[in-house]
Amino acid sequence: MAISKIQAESMNLADTYAFSGTVSGSGMDLLYSLTSSSGVSSHDILATYINSTYDNYLLVGYFEGDADTRYLQGQVFVGGTVQTGNIYGNGSANIDGEDYENNNSAGVMWQATSNGMGGDDGEGTHVRIVFQNANSSQAPFSCTGTSTLHNNSGHHGGSVFGGSLIPANRANVVNGLRLKMHSGNIAYAKFKLYGLRD
Repeated sequence: MAISKIQAESMNLADTYAFSGTVSGSGMDLLYSLTSSSGVSSHDILATYINSTYDNYLLVGYFEGDADTRYLQGQVFVGGTVQTGNIYGNGSANIDGEDYENNNSAGVMWQATSNGMGGDDGEGTHVRIVFQNANSSQAPFSCTGTSTLHNNSGHHGGSVFGGSLIPANRANVVNGLRLKMHSGNIAYAKFKLYGLRD
């Protein structure tokens, strides 16, 4: 059977089309979505979603703490167990250049901001984080991200941040993420996790 190449002008993209086959190639797939206004110490995304299907992930979300000056942080699961030891390196910097953080032996993989968010409604932290190398034995699992927040005075701040397992732990296969505050609880969370196709 001859294969026809579809030209841009040959389809009306305002119409609705049903595809019965598989569309392959690069892109992303929504894996997990959560909205929660219950105060919890952490939100865990486990091996149902973080597994060998994808090596790279994107998380987009908004988080509020239960009091002023909270910092959104993250850890990983290896073999189903959250890793709390000093096996991470991380850093963050405010876009305005006032505050910097850098740790080479930390208990968290990332901290989304260099200064704390406020504790009132609307004073949370928005994040966009790309995670890489979940299944690699050569390169350590890592993340890079950007964030924006409002502090307890309602003033805006933006940060860039990153982190990874240290090189000695590069062979750890990651099968989960923990999202938490440095202290206290997450009072509100709304986020989505996407798997990135190669």
